[in-house]
Amino acid sequence: MNISNYLQNRNSTNGAIISLFISDLYKENKYKDILFIRTCTTGAWLDKLLIEKDVNRILYYTDTIKEPTTSHPSTQIVHSNNVENQLLLLNKTFDMICVDTWHEYDLSSRDFRILSSFLNESGILISHDCYPWNIQVANPKFIRGNWCGETYLAFIEFAHHNPALFYAVLNIDTGIGIASKTPLHFLSNTLNREKQEQLLFLHKHSEDYYSYFINHSKEIINALT
Repeated sequence: MNISNYLQNRNSTNGAIISLFISDLYKENKYKDILFIRTCTTGAWLDKLLIEKDVNRILYYTDTIKEPTTSHPSTQIVHSNNVENQLLLLNKTFDMICVDTWHEYDLSSRDFRILSSFLNESGILISHDCYPWNIQVANPKFIRGNWCGETYLAFIEFAHHNPALFYAVLNIDTGIGIASKTPLHFLSNTLNREKQEQLLFLHKHSEDYYSYFINHSKEIINALT
């Protein structure tokens, strides 16, 4: 897989590039067990992806956001508190999990923790919205329209807690976060843990953590541009 082909296309924030990336990964690796997970306001692009394949699909809503939404016909719709139970009912692990999580820090962090436990021994986790392109879309609380929130921080926290996995964030299409149990050629697990810790410290104790992320994203999470 030639990552530079994707990095040249920087003009889309609607899921088009990540959809192409996931489709190509699927074709190249012949994944069998796949999970897509989204929310009421995020991840509509997943409903159009691999629509003829046997994909497990979950959409969750929260106490504050539970407005009606369209979704793929096979989607299981659950409250955010019931995501893990729904996954346990499936009684399987996955080759590939793709998520467009709720972008507040705590739920994003929870999703990465739960979903990673359902990866099989060679599985890969792919997340949207892991490189917000400006501080406005990195708002920690829900805003309508373009919103990446703090999913990027939760992904870095996940990487810090799971250093044995292999990581990259492609700085395209709002940021494609990748965590894999398999060492694909463009991934790395030699990330700068001190800078990860500094960013997470700033997140708790400062209002200017976004700038630190932008300045050190290559070392922190193997950001590729």
